[in-house]
Parts: sequence; structure tokens; C-alpha cells
Amino acid sequence: MSDEDDMIYCGRITFDVAVPLSLLEPETATQLTFFPVVPLYTDSPQGRALAGVRGADEEDGWAPSFAWFNVRGVLEAIARRHRRALETDATFDSDQRGRGRLVVDAGGRFHDCREDEQPDRHRLRACRCFPVPADSPTLFAVADVTDDERITVQPMPAGPFTDYAVVCADHGDVACPTSEKEAVFRREAHIIEAHTTHPLPLGRTGAERALPPLVLDPLRAAAGELRTSRSYAAALAIRHRDAAREHVRQARAELRDLSHAAATEVLLCLADYVAELLADARPEA
Repeated sequence: MSDEDDMIYCGRITFDVAVPLSLLEPETATQLTFFPVVPLYTDSPQGRALAGVRGADEEDGWAPSFAWFNVRGVLEAIARRHRRALETDATFDSDQRGRGRLVVDAGGRFHDCREDEQPDRHRLRACRCFPVPADSPTLFAVADVTDDERITVQPMPAGPFTDYAVVCADHGDVACPTSEKEAVFRREAHIIEAHTTHPLPLGRTGAERALPPLVLDPLRAAAGELRTSRSYAAALAIRHRDAAREHVRQARAELRDLSHAAATEVLLCLADYVAELLADARPEA
């Protein structure tokens, strides 16, 4: 779904039992205070509580689809973490998908049900909202599983379904996929992105200050492509390694263009060393 798809939800999304604000992390509550929703509060034995949200009025409620998906994700995470059921009478209007109603399945996930669709198929997840073939031999393939107790994959009963939460001791909930295979993939991707030393060593040397941005930026881009490639099996990582090599070639060309002075020879040798390191790196390197 394109981020350019503007849409609006009219109606309410509520928890079956309000969640006390004292149990919510401050940033969680903050995520629901911006458009396109209005938080609904009530009193509880534990103090003020979040009962749910309602769509903003029709003049202010239109927003990009990614904003709505973020709101829905926050509500799903709250319900999952505090064992609440979600209820809704909301309808939606979308630039790209037309009109329909919001449906919550038995596992507490939101579905957009268009006017020409049957809501029961979404409630049972017999729809196309979750089309991932978990048994695909290549989709979400992981080259190696990293041994790191800080990031775990936790089965999460969701009504008649079983979802999987990827939880990091340092960063909290990372992802909530519907298959164990994807959960392992998301775990490895998070380890590489947030818990692995970057392969580009310039940040820990004086080279970062010495190399001009036209050279340094492509090297950083190459390092990013290599980090991404390590989330995939070797056959699926080829395009990322090829992209890294292109960035390396660009960096070397830029540096050679600057090599008119004798002093740049030192930088050229350094960049050649880093460039070869990046160009020859493999996913397991």
C-alpha cells in the first residue's frame, strides 16, 4: 500500500477493559495524541485509563495510510501486552481502496474489509490480509541463526491463532509477524541492524575526518547494503552485495578525482583497502 493513499476512519476503536495510563509507557500514550485520532479516557480503580480512540472529524481526519497503520499498530500492541480484546464500529474511506468497514479478527488484528467483501472471512483470517506463505523455501530465509539471548521469539496465542512476538531486552517489541519463520528473520535483521558492529571502521579512526563526504557517503551506503544482505541466505543477498560494490566503485572514482595532490595518496591507499574489504565481504564475514 502506497504511503500516498490518503484515508479516514470514522467511528471508535476501544478495548473491552480500559487500560490504566499508569501501565502504559509515556511514549505509547503520546503516539495516540496526534492526528488522525482522538484518545478516549475513562476512570478505573487504578486511576485514569485509556478506553480507546475515535477518528477525528471528517475535515481533520484524513491522513496518509501509514499514519493510520501506525495508530492501529499501537492499539494492537497495547491489547497484546495487556491482554485486552479490541472492539470497533469504525468505517473507512480510502483514495485507493474505496470504502468499507474495520474488522477485528479473533486474534486481535485489524483488517480493512471493503464494501464488496464478507466480514466473516476477515474475522477468521480467511482473507488476503496476511498472504505470507510460511512454507516458502526462499521467503524469509535466514543464512545463520545468531546466538543472542537479548532478542527472543515468543509464541503469542491470539484467539485460535498463534502469532509470534520478537522482543528485545534493549528495544522492546521489535515485530509481531504471523509465522515463526518470519519472526526468526525479523530477529536476525534486528540483531544485524541494532546489535552488530558496522563493517565500516571509519567511525573509530581518523579516516572519517579525513575522507571527503563524496567518498565517505558511498562507503557508508555500501556498508548499509552489506548489513542488509546478512539478513538473507546467500542466494537472496546477491542484489545487496552488488549494490554495495556499485557504491564502492563510486567512492573510489570520487577519491581518484581528488588525487591531484600528493597528500591524497595516503587517503587513496586507505580507501582502496576499505573498498576491497567491502567489495569482497560475504554475508558471513
